[in-house]
Amino acid sequence: MFKSGLLVMIITMVSRVLGLVRATIIAYYFGASSATDAYFSAFKISNFFRQLLGEGALGSSFIPLYNEKVEIEGEEKGKEFIYSILNLIFVFSTIITLLMIIFSNGIIELIVNGFPVETKILASKLLKIMSVYFIFISLSGMICAMLNNFKQFAIPASTSIFFNLAIIATSMCFSKTFGIDALAYGVVVGGLFQFLVVLPSFFKIVKGYSFKINWKDPYLKKIFIMMCPMLVGIVARQVNTIVDQIFASYLQVGGVTALENATRLYLLPVGVFGVSISTVIFPVLSKAVAKDDMKTAEDNIVKGLNILLFLIIPSTAVLTFYATDVIRLTLSYGKFGEEAVKVTSEALLYYSLGLYFYTAIYLMTRAFYSMKNSAYPVKFSMISIGINILLNFLFIKPLAYKGLALSTSIASGVNFLLLLFVFRYKYINFSLKRSFIFLIKVTSTTIIALVASWYVPNTILKLTVFSVVYMIFWAKSLLQKKMEVF
Repeated sequence: MFKSGLLVMIITMVSRVLGLVRATIIAYYFGASSATDAYFSAFKISNFFRQLLGEGALGSSFIPLYNEKVEIEGEEKGKEFIYSILNLIFVFSTIITLLMIIFSNGIIELIVNGFPVETKILASKLLKIMSVYFIFISLSGMICAMLNNFKQFAIPASTSIFFNLAIIATSMCFSKTFGIDALAYGVVVGGLFQFLVVLPSFFKIVKGYSFKINWKDPYLKKIFIMMCPMLVGIVARQVNTIVDQIFASYLQVGGVTALENATRLYLLPVGVFGVSISTVIFPVLSKAVAKDDMKTAEDNIVKGLNILLFLIIPSTAVLTFYATDVIRLTLSYGKFGEEAVKVTSEALLYYSLGLYFYTAIYLMTRAFYSMKNSAYPVKFSMISIGINILLNFLFIKPLAYKGLALSTSIASGVNFLLLLFVFRYKYINFSLKRSFIFLIKVTSTTIIALVASWYVPNTILKLTVFSVVYMIFWAKSLLQKKMEVF
């Protein structure tokens, strides 16, 4: 399991690094301006429904039901189920895309009302262009969930690489000709690549395709019933993102861009570590629970939490104490000036305070899903969203963009703690002593690494010294005990 997790982490790391390169290229050519505010806002809206499909509620619901259907009715009926789901996704995503194109002006007016008129007009234009992306990413996301079920993790994990490459290429080649529109076209091309790259593996498994939808299949009803609680939670999280956009639209010019750039940086460890670990551990947990092997389930959950501590605590230290250095290294080129560095690094610092919570939420949510309980994660998500919105109201005036980032961190902490303690109370009351002791060890070695690297003037050398010192303290244990360290 953890070998698969390592492979996914490596591929995801490449993708996230390319995501940073993408952010750097955008910063170089466009800086932090009203144009980039319009682009990032329009992209968030075009991406609004993404988690409803594929790797979101539908993908998580599909896997156990598909396996059950194959076990009871055979592989051919399982394939029919796959065809029905993909055909429904295509119809749904096409309708949503057309609605986004038709009502783009009204959507922009509603979501980012604080923008100047010129920025709203530009955002509406970009939204029209990027709307088609939703069709490609919906189909791609669902196929990726299917491939994961067949223990194919590499191809699904690599799709974002092609997305990033498309935007990087269009930015570098067409920014002077098309301006900010080049980024919007890059999003569409990137979505197309994400869809095309998974097709060979998909057809290798299903060996054919049918454009029919079997409306009489009872599993279609089951999947929508099962996904409803998750759907509510995901919609709520997306609404929360939109609410953050509404608040951010009233900030200084470049505020939305600063939050977006800071988000990209703190999501690097979230995607590489949190998503990768939870993606690989989910099937193992589900099988252990199905066999009533709670000892294996408990061991995997604790190991997962400890692996995240090992990876995330030092990441948090770097992104908080060295936030300005990291921003200068990754984004401070071309039109991205010193004021943009200051604003973005401050946002990054406050986002990073909740880094462990963001990553561990993925793992604990999958733990609930393995117990066939999607209701509790939704309830806790709704609570944290309410807290986030309330804190946005309280913090935006005294702290501006920093308040929005801090609100997100605090709300994520509440979400994680609710997931952790309710799961222990309701299902497996695993001891936290092992994780607490591990946390002390990780924090101690992180502090030593910070002290050793603090006065190093060059940013690359500083981060290298930090990483080397941190790993020196763990090298012997990892070599001798391997995964038992966790």
